[in-house]
Amino acid sequence: MSAMWRRLQVKVGPARGLLTSTQVARRSTWLNGQLSLCQSFSTGTSLRNDFFKDLETHMEAMRKKAVDALPGSSWTPLEINPNLPPERADIVIVGGGVVGWSIAYWLKQKEMVRGGVRVLVVEKDPTYSQASTVLSAGGIRQQFSLPENIHLSLASADFMRNINDHLGMLNEDPIDLQFNHSGYLFLASEAVAHIMEENYSTQRYAGAKVSLLSPTQLKEKFPWVNTEGVVLASYDLEEPNRLERATNQKLLEHKRHCP
Repeated sequence: MSAMWRRLQVKVGPARGLLTSTQVARRSTWLNGQLSLCQSFSTGTSLRNDFFKDLETHMEAMRKKAVDALPGSSWTPLEINPNLPPERADIVIVGGGVVGWSIAYWLKQKEMVRGGVRVLVVEKDPTYSQASTVLSAGGIRQQFSLPENIHLSLASADFMRNINDHLGMLNEDPIDLQFNHSGYLFLASEAVAHIMEENYSTQRYAGAKVSLLSPTQLKEKFPWVNTEGVVLASYDLEEPNRLERATNQKLLEHKRHCP
């Protein structure tokens, strides 16, 4: 009898997957009137080991995701879109104009631990094309009646003078705020001159550099001013500044990228 070959493919699939394959080869021949059998077996040990290694890798990845998904973790099964706001924030500021950004900036500056306070600024017009901050000129004056407002103005003026220490960025040109030193002048009639004098005392005590001018002094310093009916004038000596709208936009852009 001539030699015969038969091959059998056996698949074993525990754990809901293909585990390995075992191939059985059987050869039968007649030799000297006797039947001789030769069998060979392939147990597929290497394939089985590879399967368990892959299974362990997948299980480890699943365990890590489960741990990451616990409360306090930032893991999410959704694809992260960098344009979306963060899911969590400690403080949300509605309005990203000069006031909103200033609040956000100082909150981050005053935090005890870097990154300890998560501040989110929400602004409906990210281009600032319709924002009042860039559509108006900003001014700094110190002629207020309340000490709190005077101190706030003094601090703001100091911030502007040292703007590059606060908002300057590495490898970029220094910030030029383009201050226009045109002066801040208040005029008072006889009916309210006493209020101007009281405010002047408060301003000087708080550290503001202001001066009172008589109608004659006012006319000498500003010949084009009509002094009719003017009894007293208050002039801010140190910070009579005005900011252009384009400068406000640049300042906001630096605030946005400032860490």
